Amino acid sequence: MTKKLTLKTFLLLAALSLSVCLAAYGCIKFYLPYADKHQAQKTLEKRTARLTEELCLSGKKQSEALFLEFIRETGARLTLQNSKGQTVSLFTFEPSQTGSQVPFTENPANDEITERTKIPSVQKPFKFADTGEEYLLTVIFHPSRTMEISDAIRHSLPFVAAVTILLSFAGAWFFSHYTTRPILRIHRIARKMAELDFSWYCPDMRDDEIGMLSKSINELSDRLHEALNELQQRNTALSDEIQIEKERERRRMLFFSGISHELKTPIAIVTGQLEGMQANIGVYRDRDKYLARSAEILRSLSQFIKEILLVSQIDLADRESEHPVSISCLLNELLQEYGAYAEFSSICLHADIQNDLYVCGQEPLLKKAAGNIIGNAITHSPEHADVTVALTADRPKIISLCVTNTPAHIHEEHLPHLFEAFYRADSSAEQSSGLGLYITRLILETYHVSYKIENISIPCSSVNCGQNSGDMKTAMHGVKFTASFAEAEVKEL
Repeated sequence: MTKKLTLKTFLLLAALSLSVCLAAYGCIKFYLPYADKHQAQKTLEKRTARLTEELCLSGKKQSEALFLEFIRETGARLTLQNSKGQTVSLFTFEPSQTGSQVPFTENPANDEITERTKIPSVQKPFKFADTGEEYLLTVIFHPSRTMEISDAIRHSLPFVAAVTILLSFAGAWFFSHYTTRPILRIHRIARKMAELDFSWYCPDMRDDEIGMLSKSINELSDRLHEALNELQQRNTALSDEIQIEKERERRRMLFFSGISHELKTPIAIVTGQLEGMQANIGVYRDRDKYLARSAEILRSLSQFIKEILLVSQIDLADRESEHPVSISCLLNELLQEYGAYAEFSSICLHADIQNDLYVCGQEPLLKKAAGNIIGNAITHSPEHADVTVALTADRPKIISLCVTNTPAHIHEEHLPHLFEAFYRADSSAEQSSGLGLYITRLILETYHVSYKIENISIPCSSVNCGQNSGDMKTAMHGVKFTASFAEAEVKEL
């Protein structure tokens, strides 16, 4: 299939070359004898005029040498007629019976050739210088040269034909391969592009149309490669979004399943208490006591529902509503709010907040996430423990939030599940809804914040509130939460 273009080009060029050569040969064959006759006519006229001029300046005795020299140079046949119209001898000037006075006229075929080919002839009257008689000189061109040219052309036909065919086929072969090779190369590269292989380039950087085609193919390859890469990136992003959405859907199903489980028990308790009080049975006769318990359970349910609504708000958060939030100011406000709670719990709260740091997000959600972390650290620390909140920009464009509480420890089997909904590592925290860290996780993942929680060991040189240094061990266990935010760009007003 790839040879069809080469074969077609070869045959077409060979046919064209043969046609041109045959046409040129035919023109030479038919035009060269005619051109020779025409040139001979002009030359003969000039030489005859010059001969008659010389004869007019010489006498009869000197004419013999002039006639012989003219015949030797031109090969023409001369006839001379006197004033009476009689053909006379060129040398004796006496009337001749045959009228043929030159040596080549001995061949009788010459007359037939002259009549058949219409050989050029010239007639000139003149007078000798020593006589007053007028003569008529007739000069007839000898056709032998023209016939020799025609015969030479005819005899050279086989050789010319062989050379013409050889050169035509050789030239056609060379030109067809020279022309079609880059086209076939472009065809192979185009097939590679059709197979989505864009590592090939057309090397034919020429100034002709093939070079322009190669350049266009290369540009097409680059643009298709870029478009394909962009499409692959979009497909990858779409696949990731689909996976994320599937994961969200799975989390929603688990979340609603957990909600139904968490709501079932308190609702059943309240319903049982109300039915007992309505029937005035046993201990439920003390209605004030159990109404107070029911009200407490309903208040906890109200708080639980608020957190569920917050989860929905986070799930439907609009990224376009994000704006730079001063995380430094936000943490300072939270430390003031949780200061009284820490003091009531006999917790020493430390702060190391770097000023003028901003992150992208919505302030209420970021405040909720940071508040959950700080509140959990205070709640799950023993009396006289240390809770340290540090905010630093330790890497370019990265802000780190670290919340550390010591002494504290979380069993390793609980660490992977702490941010799951309704998961409680501490059985004594049944009053908690189990959604605090889950809400924190949703907020941080919404803003693509990386986070982790881990157990650490703290040297004994660390400060500890309300505890003598003599009672400290060489190292103290602690729990450290770390979140890494992307720093937001804030323009000066």
